[in-house]
Amino acid sequence: MISNINSFNIRHCYGGFNYENYLRNAELMQTGFHPPLPFNSGTTVVGLHFNKGVMIGTDTRATRRNIVSSAESPKIRRLHNNIYCGGSGYASDLDNLTQLLEKQLELHYKTINQRHVPVVCAKQLTKEALMQHLGRIMVSFVLGGVDRSGVHLYSVHFDGTSEKCLYNSVGSGQFGAMGILEDRWQLGLEEDDARELMVDAVTAGINNDLASGTGVDLCIIRTDYTVELCSEVVHGPLRTDRDKLPDKERSMVLIRENVLRCIEITEENVIPLKPVTPMPATETPSPKPPIRRDEVRRTVATMRLQRKRSAEDFDDEGPPKKRRSLSI
Repeated sequence: MISNINSFNIRHCYGGFNYENYLRNAELMQTGFHPPLPFNSGTTVVGLHFNKGVMIGTDTRATRRNIVSSAESPKIRRLHNNIYCGGSGYASDLDNLTQLLEKQLELHYKTINQRHVPVVCAKQLTKEALMQHLGRIMVSFVLGGVDRSGVHLYSVHFDGTSEKCLYNSVGSGQFGAMGILEDRWQLGLEEDDARELMVDAVTAGINNDLASGTGVDLCIIRTDYTVELCSEVVHGPLRTDRDKLPDKERSMVLIRENVLRCIEITEENVIPLKPVTPMPATETPSPKPPIRRDEVRRTVATMRLQRKRSAEDFDDEGPPKKRRSLSI
């Protein structure tokens, strides 16, 4: 039986970029649809190998757009006894997903007769959970741990892609941290050197990113399955240390504080603002028609010139002559 190939709707897959979504988005915007805002993870997460294990470090600031909602937000989460992760992205997605992964790894731990869970198993579960939701879970991970096969460090992104690495960083401060790592990391780092490098890398991300800050949380996982969690404050309160200032600047700070302390609010006037009614999504403002060249009316410019009156313009016998005017 010979089938007609032309009767089937065959879609060929060509290489290169596909701009169908751009045309679709343009049509949606014409109907009044507003596209979502760009996503910013707002975190600095760093992971690296050292000679006796793996280390993960994060900052502790939680932000909502341009508002600092918390200065002590834990971003390092336990997945199992020998596996930890640092996450960047939405805090709600990070909490829910890490709790789900922790329960799944606990079930797997009991299934394999309570042996140490391989780190690649945690990476695969995280990758499948993110890939199933097609990038709608806005959180990325730096996942590390130790098992019978050695030390492992993975990066798992929100779309489900992953890679194995010796050192890496994710989040909005990753570029500053990666510059420090690429400059100073080397194989066989001692634990003290790795800890100092980790603090410097996260601090570099904090200094180059407004959404990262406050302090550094560290998680050290060693090959003997011991885990150490510690934190360090890298940015203190924004209060001037007056004892370290010169005499002139110290007096200016004291004068400024005294002036602010003496100010009293004697009157308060609240002006209510008029509520702004947004335009319905179905209504679109009618665009103004373009101006055509042939429709522009041509106007003739006229100017009136007057000259000064002289003695020739007057006559003794008759009335004075009229002014002469010229028009062009």
